[in-house]
Amino acid sequence: MLSEKRMQKILDKLIKSIQVETDILDANGVVVASSDKSRIGETSNLVKNFVGEDDKAIFIDNNHTYMKFTVDKTLVYFLAMEGTNRVTRNYCLLTVSLIEAHLKNMVQKLDKEEVMRRILLNQLGELELPELVQDYKLDLGLPRCVYIIKTNGMESDSVYNLLVKAFPRSQGDILVQVDSMTVCLVKAVTKEMEDDELLQLAAAIDETILNETSVRSYIGIGSVKEHLFQLQESYNEASKAIEVGRIYNTSNRIYMYNALLLERFLFEVPLHLCERFSKGLFVKEYKKILTEEMVTTIDKFFENSLNLSETARQLFIHRNTLVYRLDKIQKVMGLDLRNFHDAVTFKIMMMLKDRYTWEV
Repeated sequence: MLSEKRMQKILDKLIKSIQVETDILDANGVVVASSDKSRIGETSNLVKNFVGEDDKAIFIDNNHTYMKFTVDKTLVYFLAMEGTNRVTRNYCLLTVSLIEAHLKNMVQKLDKEEVMRRILLNQLGELELPELVQDYKLDLGLPRCVYIIKTNGMESDSVYNLLVKAFPRSQGDILVQVDSMTVCLVKAVTKEMEDDELLQLAAAIDETILNETSVRSYIGIGSVKEHLFQLQESYNEASKAIEVGRIYNTSNRIYMYNALLLERFLFEVPLHLCERFSKGLFVKEYKKILTEEMVTTIDKFFENSLNLSETARQLFIHRNTLVYRLDKIQKVMGLDLRNFHDAVTFKIMMMLKDRYTWEV
């Protein structure tokens, strides 16, 4: 039983300090935890006579002090400690108090979603995590990744209720309400599944929420982890993907952590450096040049790998018009975007400026 395993681990740590022979027995007199593990499973008829006694009832027999205590007001246990003096009695009180304190958060029945939520938020201690995994039969080696779904102006319970039917537990996916504005999908991933499929799923989630509620969402996707205990990393990655993506990719609402390598790197640049370099390149005249039309032109030029003809075709402008616009950029900012090095420099400096502007 989960609580009894925890009692054993508590005893293991406690006995190192007090060095007193100690057993914990259940209501049937079976030793369920002990300072000497060889005694686990042994029985004693003595405690059966005291099951009906008040909580914390103490009695003495055969040079041992016994103290009754309960877990969740229903499960009766007895602490048996060698010795009969006042010190032993105090040790009993201390041990029972420690056990009750450690079990307090475990006595309430958790469901699998709550266990997963605590795993994602790193809210389980070293004693709890392995036991809960075993108790709830969570597959340790199943590859998974975490989707974080955030909405503006919409409570997470509404999103949860909308999506829970689409992700049945039988498929290995677990939907979790993290807080009032955040829902997570812990997605089981097969070896054949590629990034495009993960993105398609995120797009389907976004479309479902938008169609049903007219509310737009932001979705971050963490990297796939091979072990359950690594899922917190995927959760943190998904959260970081949203934080970084909303700065550098405002035209999108779905962000995959692994696809944001440059963005994550630039996000780590200190703000004072972002400001210094931005002010060095973006002189006053740049605002006159970087109109909405010009920014659209540059973005499309980059999307087409600096191909003049294809960019002009997609923008429905003459090739000479595109060249004229690029020449204006070069005149004011000193960067020829037809040159790969200058284009990369411009792109990075624009991203640093976006970061600085966002934070300020």
